[in-house]
Amino acid sequence: MLKYQGLGHFIWCAVAVLGLASEVAAGVAYGQAAPAAASDSSPEAALKEIVITAEHRVEAVQKTPASVSVRNGEDMLAQGRYSLENILEDVPGVTGGAANSTSGTVGGGTDAPSSGLIIRGIASNAGAGGSVTSTAPSAAIYVDDVYNGLGSTYDLERIEVLRGPQGTLYGRSATAGLVAIHTHDPDLGKYDGNATVELGNYELRHYSAALNLPLGDTVAARFSGNEYQRHGYYNGDGGALKSTDGRAKVLFKPNADFSVLLGAALEDNVDHTGGHSVADSALRDTLVYADYPIGEGHSNSRQYWAELNWNLGFGTLTYIPAMRTFEQSATFIEAGPGGYGIQPLQTPSDDFYTHELRLSSGPDSKLIWQTGALYYDNHLSNSTAFAFGPISPFPNAEAYVANTDKSTKAAGVFGEATYSFTDTWRLTAGLRYDYTKIEISELYEQNVGTGADPFPVPANLQPVTDAGSRIFHNWTYKVRVQHDMTPNDMLYGSISTGFSPGDLTVATCPQANGGLTACALQLAAETLTSYELGSKNSFLEDSLRVNGDVFYYDYGAFQSAGINITGNPATPAFATLAVPVQVYGAELEAQYKITRTDRLGVNFAWADAYYLHKSPLFATFVAEDKISSNNSPSSVAPIPVQASIGYDHVVDLPGDSILTLHADARYLSSHEGDLSAAQQAAGWANYVHIGAAGIGDLGATWARKSLSLSGYVRNVTNNQYITRVQLESSPPSAASFQQSLNAPRTYGVVVNVSF
Repeated sequence: MLKYQGLGHFIWCAVAVLGLASEVAAGVAYGQAAPAAASDSSPEAALKEIVITAEHRVEAVQKTPASVSVRNGEDMLAQGRYSLENILEDVPGVTGGAANSTSGTVGGGTDAPSSGLIIRGIASNAGAGGSVTSTAPSAAIYVDDVYNGLGSTYDLERIEVLRGPQGTLYGRSATAGLVAIHTHDPDLGKYDGNATVELGNYELRHYSAALNLPLGDTVAARFSGNEYQRHGYYNGDGGALKSTDGRAKVLFKPNADFSVLLGAALEDNVDHTGGHSVADSALRDTLVYADYPIGEGHSNSRQYWAELNWNLGFGTLTYIPAMRTFEQSATFIEAGPGGYGIQPLQTPSDDFYTHELRLSSGPDSKLIWQTGALYYDNHLSNSTAFAFGPISPFPNAEAYVANTDKSTKAAGVFGEATYSFTDTWRLTAGLRYDYTKIEISELYEQNVGTGADPFPVPANLQPVTDAGSRIFHNWTYKVRVQHDMTPNDMLYGSISTGFSPGDLTVATCPQANGGLTACALQLAAETLTSYELGSKNSFLEDSLRVNGDVFYYDYGAFQSAGINITGNPATPAFATLAVPVQVYGAELEAQYKITRTDRLGVNFAWADAYYLHKSPLFATFVAEDKISSNNSPSSVAPIPVQASIGYDHVVDLPGDSILTLHADARYLSSHEGDLSAAQQAAGWANYVHIGAAGIGDLGATWARKSLSLSGYVRNVTNNQYITRVQLESSPPSAASFQQSLNAPRTYGVVVNVSF
């Protein structure tokens, strides 16, 4: 009862605050006097309109009644923001980005790049310890409307970020939100292209190019490529990265009502772990380094897709089939107590097939509607092992060996409609059903080669048995009301849901007699319900935009099957632990084009994400009530308070050239880390506490016609701070932990030539 009373109080306060803000905004919009300086209030001084397609229809972002942020691809390139984590770093309520190819593999697969993405405090569920089979992430990444698509870092047009559950339109993995990335499509009307060279410290070498070719009046092709490489931050080889990408698109558009886009893409990644790396330490805020062997990881992906759009008169039919493959061969080196761990990973096959079919009404209809279906099919085969380093009590011993085959099939149908009751009031309602079936077979051997008799634990869970197969059913819905206070000011409220589809992994589990056996660990299907109120406003002839929202989340459960409940790393056993989650939060985005040459942006986000009604077993291993990182190398913690400010100034230069100066700063609040009840009782909480941090960036871009030259410095003050702490020991032994750092100061130059 207290939960719902608190929710009611929250909604009442939120309505009052947002309602008052919108009424004040409306009064300012209607009653403000004309600015004295006509040059600053002219259309030239207004902010540009941004058009998005995040809700599967073309709409201006200021007219979309949802929490949406947009980033421009060319701006990100000029500022040296290449990785998705850098691109999203100033988006309110977002932490992390796409998972790396091998550095996030312990406890979770890397074929799901959005597993490293947290939106509004909702982390992805954790799969079974020792397993590299991926679980469905809590946020989704789409590239050119393809789920977990390739090519998310080059030849970018725009990046759209939707915060809040998007289960009705997107289904799988859109529990807390999604990132929709759009690359440039072929253009029928012109022959053009561009080439970019970026050079920076840490031996950064980045080359990309794109070419658009009209092939007659109805066909055009676009080809783009990218290569990115840099050394590690601590030494040359450890942490070194290299990515080689390519994409080809062909557009066939015989008339205004019909088009077919065909695409193919490749992505080859090489990264390294180990080398001169941060090691275990028993000294708080003191970094200890050690030289480990260097592990090398290779992952290769291929993707083929198409997009058909056909205007049928009463509506538009869209069909998007896609196939993506993922292969991996890697050795992951992880710092551990007294030494290091070695994890070889092999994924000989990991194939994804998706089919999406949508039918939507025309944009001028009084009832705007869309309906559709999605089919998802994944077949995964991989193997992994884990060996302690030679300093371990078990020299060169394998702690486990796992060989896995997994099949996931899912299908969903949905419908959503928006009806305009008046010119200023609109109602949106949507409903979706999803069916998911998972079959898994794994041979799991524990403590092989420790000097004692091997301890094989065969699972051999065949798809025909109950233990190796699960079926999940999910219903999601959306109800949203939108009211235009003025032509430039909007107030909206929504109740929407997203879901975690349920999953199945295999690991060692405890027996009643104290022994261990293999078992299938189920992650149940869970629903997140969001209550949100928001306001979007434009002032001063659209030179000032202020958007804000408040929200409350009720999530059925965060689940983890990756916690070792024996407490002994030599004989680990796992169980699925689940606990409900609630989140309160607020966000603000403001952009002000002060003059034709000056622009200011401010972003703010606060999210209070915490566990509710923890079970005694969960509380034993997760002592903190606030949601933090978990005890695995790939884990990312949600940051409670984030704020950023950015400023751009344009200088007109002779010869029709301009110089754009850019500066921004970000603040990240302090937060707690992961520790068990025993570690908390021993007074180790200070070891995992993460302090607040500030980061500043500078940049400048000179542009004239088809040539631009940019320079940037990221993390100007070289503020290297601890981003997470992983405890490696338990009482009564002394505290031992391994720390992670943010990126140091980086700088570079970017030369872009277009034609």
